Formats: sequence, structure tokens, C-alpha cells
Amino acid sequence: EWEYLVAQTRPLGIYAGNTTKRPTYPPSPGTKVKVAEAESLRKFLGLQEDGLHLGEVEYHSLPVKLNMSRLLKKHLAILAMSGAGKSVATKVIIEELLKRKTEQGRIGIVVMDAHGEYTSFAQPAKKGQKDFTALTRVIKARDVRIGVPRLSIGLIASIISGLSGPQKRELEKILNSLRNEMKGGLGPFDLDTVKNEILGSDDMNDKTKSVLISWISTLEELGLFAKTDMPSISDFLKPGQLTVVDLSDIVNMKKKQIIVSYFAQKLFNERMAKKVPPFMLIIEEAHQFAPERTREEAAISKRIIETIAREGRKFGASLCLISQRPINLSTTALSQCNTHLILRVTNPYDLKHIGESSEGIDAKSQDMITSLRVGEGLLVGEAVNYPVFFRIRKNESPDSIHEQTLEEAAVAFEKGEKESEKETEQFL
Repeated sequence: EWEYLVAQTRPLGIYAGNTTKRPTYPPSPGTKVKVAEAESLRKFLGLQEDGLHLGEVEYHSLPVKLNMSRLLKKHLAILAMSGAGKSVATKVIIEELLKRKTEQGRIGIVVMDAHGEYTSFAQPAKKGQKDFTALTRVIKARDVRIGVPRLSIGLIASIISGLSGPQKRELEKILNSLRNEMKGGLGPFDLDTVKNEILGSDDMNDKTKSVLISWISTLEELGLFAKTDMPSISDFLKPGQLTVVDLSDIVNMKKKQIIVSYFAQKLFNERMAKKVPPFMLIIEEAHQFAPERTREEAAISKRIIETIAREGRKFGASLCLISQRPINLSTTALSQCNTHLILRVTNPYDLKHIGESSEGIDAKSQDMITSLRVGEGLLVGEAVNYPVFFRIRKNESPDSIHEQTLEEAAVAFEKGEKESEKETEQFL
């Protein structure tokens, strides 16, 4: 009658020299239980002393420092509900990568920023913050231009879903002819040149001409294509530097997907040819760019994201997919992310999907995801030996404009209105 349950435990491993073996028998009754020493816990979890510092294991004061290759080479997924701290965790990883020295190995970082949250890296630092402005370049999506000579028929076909096989062949013939003329010294060409070439073709029937001209006009309306790329990929990616493509000023989802698709394809191709350094491509709101269930014309960037997910690790092309709706994210892409950083998730469908797609997560850890507080995360997969619950450290970079409270935003708006009225009165 005096017996009672203190805790239920499950042995995770047995130390044998410098290695950990799978336990094959339970501890003897009456065996004393001790709090793990920091060094033993560090070795057991697979942390390292000079890795990327993401936070701290609570109650043990053990820094969570991870090997860069183990964390990123086989891709990373950051999954959480809105407001749980996804952008904070991502910024911590970016900060750690930007602080690396040449001898440690530096990679290029490109962020496809759906809401402009990472443009804060280009802002001057305040007291107590680190300045990353010299290592950051922000590109506004409205200023991006894609060179027509570099357009593949595959990308055009994904944008224009109604192209038939014969129409693709005719258009590819026109593009190849113009590229040959460009190599001969005529210089780059734009969509207007393509239209003139179609109209002047003697081999093409009038119906095909009419359809192609209509489709080319549709591309022109996007305002996204020019004679040359802007920016060029060589300027886009440098070791130890961050490039943020701010997509927040574009409403058209198709236009956003074209930009993500084009640059992802270019980065991957250039990396395979070893013309650019190893890189990490971070895609915010990844479920919008690689959706699981949708029409092909509404998922222009899905194919290249899945390709990098499957083949990128061979070439040093890493993906970081960030999503608040993992159930809507491509299963192919998510399953290739061998490390998952999971913050608070409460949607039962998302939880079930995470449990099915995250290798190494057990039922108990999965149940605890709903009780995580803001800023707490669960790390599972390739980066660690066992699931690790930890508190993510604070950002060192300037705060994002989205991190202000509703009260602060309201005050700032009214203050701006009053200043505008005052300037108008002074002008009058």
C-alpha cells in the first residue's frame, strides 16, 4: 500500500567505451538514477563544441551546437503553427552561418522571403545587436528580371499550361534560332523579338502563330522578362553572404512561383557545374511553392524544389523548407528533409502528417509538440542522435518589422498620419 509511481522511464542506450549501443535488457530493480552530466549528454545526443549554436537544452544548461553538414546537407524542414517562432529559429541558423570563418567552411545563403521578414539583416544594428549589413543583399522581387535567352521550353510550358506538343516544338525552334543569332553577334533578345520572329516564320501555320502570339503576350503582361537576367547568378550567391529575395511586394502567386522556380533551377544547375559555392536555399511558406495537391499550372516551382530535395545533397545544394501547414507541403520534398525542427503545432492533421514523415520521432515526443511554448523546439533526424527538446536562443540580428506588437503598430500608424498631415500643412 506504500508503493507509488515516481516516473516511467525507457533506456535509450548503453555506453560502451566511446560508442552507444542499443539496450537489450532493463536496469536492475533498485538501480540509482542520476542527472546526466553535460559532457555525457552532449556525446549521447550528438552535439559538438564548435557547431552552429541554436539554443540550450533546458535544465541542463547544455548548448545545442550542431554540425553544419549533419544539419543541412540532407535538407532541413522547420515546421510550426503561425506565431510559434519559425522566423526566429530560421534567423538563428542564418546568423550562425554568417558568423562562420573561411577555415570553418562557409556556404552561400539565399532566402525566398514571402513576407519580408529577413530584410532586417540589411538594417543597421542597434545596441546589443550584431550588424550583418555588409554580408546581406536584399533584392526586391519587383526589380527581378528573367533573361528571355535563358528561358527553357520546360519553364515556359509550366507557366503556359495550354501549350500542345507541336506548339512547344515550334516555339523551341524559334528560341534556338534566336540564340544562334545571339551567339553570332546580334546580342540578347526579348519577348517582342520572339513575337516578330513568330510572325515572320514561313514554316508555321496561321493558327499556331495566333496561339503562340497570344501566349507570349500573356508572358509580357507579367512584366517579368527582359533581354538579360537581373540580378545575375554570379552576383546572387557568394560564400558567407546572405541574399534575400523579398517577395512581399508581389501579390500575383504565379509571378512569385516563376521567380522561385527560375532562380532555384539556375542555382542548382550552376552548383552542379561547380560555378557557384555550396548553398542553402531557404523557402518561406514552402507549402505555397511546393503544394501537395494542386493543378500543375498552380505549382510552377514544385518540380525543381522536389528535384533539389532528391538530388541536392550530392552537389552541396541544401534546402530549408519552412511551413505552417506541413500537410499541404509536397510529401516528396518533406520526406527528403532528413532533419526536422518542429515548434508548436496544434492542428491534428498536421501533427499526424509530421508523425508519419519525421524519422526518429516517437509517439511520446509527438504528443509533447502541442505543449511546446513559443521559442521551444524539438529537433529530430540526421542532425542529432536522439530527439532533442531545447529552447531556441534569442536573435542577434535586428528585429523584423513583423515582430512589433499590435499596440506598437497602431501607435506607429497614427504617428505617421499626423506627421504626414503636418508636412502637408507646411507645404500649403
